Amino acid sequence: AVGDLAFYPDRIMGGVRRQTHWENARSQGLVAGANMTGKKRIRYEQVPYFWTEMFDLRMDFVGDFSVLPTRVDVQGTYAKKKFTARYYQGDKLRAILLCQQTVRDVETAKTQLRQAQGK
Repeated sequence: AVGDLAFYPDRIMGGVRRQTHWENARSQGLVAGANMTGKKRIRYEQVPYFWTEMFDLRMDFVGDFSVLPTRVDVQGTYAKKKFTARYYQGDKLRAILLCQQTVRDVETAKTQLRQAQGK
């Protein structure tokens, strides 16, 4: 589980990041293993992502939540426990929180963040 504790250069959001989630550990392990074979070098370029389930809620966190947002746009409603919140710093999209959304919505959020960063 090296990826669960290692800091890495975040080529999508910028800076250096440590993401303690098993999905990140799996993704980094695949890249490290491929690079150790020496056949082809692969860069680790994943949009930061993790998810959690609490009680009856599933929440997916996509992007950089370490930066204080200057604006948050919410679609959906808290009361119905199904919403998407987009976090901006200035005009730049930095993170997306999805509550009770589909896998397709999560993948779309990753694509939106990648595009917002010009990647």
